[in-house]
Amino acid sequence: MKPIEDTGDLFRRQRAVRAWSDREVGEEHVRAVLQAAIHAPSGSNTQPWSFIVVRDAEQKARIREVYDRAREDIYRIAQVAQVSPNDERMPLDAAPVLIVACVSTPPSGQAGFQTGASIYPACQNLMLAARALGLGTVLTTLHRRRKDELHEVLGIPEGIESAAIIPLGWPTRDYGPNRRAPLDEVVMHERWTASED
Repeated sequence: MKPIEDTGDLFRRQRAVRAWSDREVGEEHVRAVLQAAIHAPSGSNTQPWSFIVVRDAEQKARIREVYDRAREDIYRIAQVAQVSPNDERMPLDAAPVLIVACVSTPPSGQAGFQTGASIYPACQNLMLAARALGLGTVLTTLHRRRKDELHEVLGIPEGIESAAIIPLGWPTRDYGPNRRAPLDEVVMHERWTASED
């Protein structure tokens, strides 16, 4: 994918990328996307984030094993419920870099909307910065079903949650703009209004 400078075009061309070339992602690119991440807003400006950058093939394979077991859990649940799961098959360890976005939990130990509000804007900044550079990303939280296993692999201590895994790499193909419903279909004014359909 080509780098993007126009902000409006950047938003329209942000895509979930699940296939990467084996081209190396330089340290300067990793630092650039992480620099963007730490300039996101956070609750009370607490900046409770940490990021684990994983390049080692063996470590990425361990992470993929946990991720694959979490995906198998989803399939088992879907079979029992007789629903079709959202198939998120991707070779997680094929990405040159995995970034695990972590967040400190509040003293109660319970992560909730407020905790997410302090890490997911950082993830979005990271992903937009990557797209601007021509890199591809996708945000996945599927590992959360097996988070204790992932935390053991990565040595994540108590009081820290792994909020997302973001694979980062050079896409294998160019991606066109994303497709979205027209704005007027999702925006209401002053209060919730029912659809005319």
